[in-house]
Amino acid sequence: MRSFLGMTDYYRNFVKNYSIVAAPLTDLTHLHALWEWTDRCEAAFRHLKHALTHHEVLKLPDPGKPFIVTTDASQYGIGAALARQEAKKLRPVEYMSKKMPSQKLAKSTYEKELYAINKALTHRRHYLLGRFFYARTDHQTLKWMRTQPVLSDALKRWIEVIEQYDFEPQYIKGEYNKVADALSRRPDFSGALITEFDLTDDVTRSLVEAYREDQFVSEIIRRLEATDEKTSAEFELVNGLLFLEKAGNKRLCVPNRESLRSLFLGECHDATGHFGYKKTAANLLQRFWWPMMMRDAQLYVETCQVCQRGKPRTQAPLGLLKPLPILERPDESLSMDFMETLVTTRSRMRHIFVIVDRFSKYARLIAMPETAKTEYVIRLSKDNWVRDFGLPKSIVSDRDVRFTSELWKAAAAEQGTQLQTTSGNHPGANGQAEQLNRTVQHLLRHYIKPNQVDWDEKLALIPSLYNNGVHSTTGVSPNSLLLTFKPRLPLDFLLPENQSTAAPGTLEFAYRYE
Repeated sequence: MRSFLGMTDYYRNFVKNYSIVAAPLTDLTHLHALWEWTDRCEAAFRHLKHALTHHEVLKLPDPGKPFIVTTDASQYGIGAALARQEAKKLRPVEYMSKKMPSQKLAKSTYEKELYAINKALTHRRHYLLGRFFYARTDHQTLKWMRTQPVLSDALKRWIEVIEQYDFEPQYIKGEYNKVADALSRRPDFSGALITEFDLTDDVTRSLVEAYREDQFVSEIIRRLEATDEKTSAEFELVNGLLFLEKAGNKRLCVPNRESLRSLFLGECHDATGHFGYKKTAANLLQRFWWPMMMRDAQLYVETCQVCQRGKPRTQAPLGLLKPLPILERPDESLSMDFMETLVTTRSRMRHIFVIVDRFSKYARLIAMPETAKTEYVIRLSKDNWVRDFGLPKSIVSDRDVRFTSELWKAAAAEQGTQLQTTSGNHPGANGQAEQLNRTVQHLLRHYIKPNQVDWDEKLALIPSLYNNGVHSTTGVSPNSLLLTFKPRLPLDFLLPENQSTAAPGTLEFAYRYE
């Protein structure tokens, strides 16, 4: 919404009563405003869209005045605006936006911005060829694109096309490039539509309508209405919604409609931390069912652009590793590590203190300054773990000076904790913490700003996402194993109450715990 208003505000002088028209949308951007899309908001949105694309704002080109082409590029697409000067304001002639081809997503920012200029000039060739004009971009190095000594084959082709035009490149700050910036960007696909908006009623209506269009589901409903015993043993119709019941757990049957299945796939993948196929499939299996659901989940995860950009590829480790002793209960052994973020926040935080329980995989993440002393680390461990879960029997860590200091050893001996440090230059021995470090990195990358200075503000969200996800080793989420219950998610309000069932592999622990 702020991106849209930023673009419309740029041309507010050409829209009559702009402030009054945009008031319902502006109210939604206030810090403590409750998001509610009313009829007034819809009317204002449509009015501004109409104004920007019709004679109220757009003007016919005047060949007697030089054109101004403004471009921008993002990982989602490119945007450009053709305008001419009218008094002290720019009057748009034409807009252009185009999706960024997938093969160019991994390219540098320089190449993306140059690609945007190339496409913008080619698109408006009939206006620009043979005339002098200005080309504005928020990427300053493009001012010297004609004098760059080393060029790739693709850049040579683009420069060859661009050289046909007579123009002067100009640099403008990104904060002033609102129109082209808005045309080039879109909010990343959010599966958390139900989380952000109250769409329960809309989803229910869409499901009921889609049931009638899906022959497979319609046949199941017909048999239920005919009181077929075999069908009634597996399926149940509740308030118009069809559920598959297995092992006391009811799973919503999703009809063959791409928009609905994409919504639920996004809710179980995008909104829960962009985890891999196994965690996404586990989230789906707890709540939904449709034919070939696992295949759809695997395809969705493999084609998720956020995951492809942000996650590293890994190989299976070479050789055999000697495992640490098998644990019997939570809080027996902890893995600890300090994670370097390379970015110092406004509150002077630079490191993350990682604490993970090796039995349940439950994690705690604490932001800390780079200059934190051993006394500070001891206080953090007591405040964030010992106070809630008690004293561990052992702690596995690397050979950081704070973990090998006499003060740390004395504190461990005082509370009866055995210290186990890894051998030099072999961080894999503390694999539990190292693996969590990598997971934290890719989760933070999805939620922080591009300049990364707000990572400490988003850090509290990361352990919540991680602890709610099903862990591939235990088969259950860390919260379920340590806290003995499964926290509710927004989608659970769409489903009936299910009886809690003990997770496989944890019954023996549950009996001993009682």
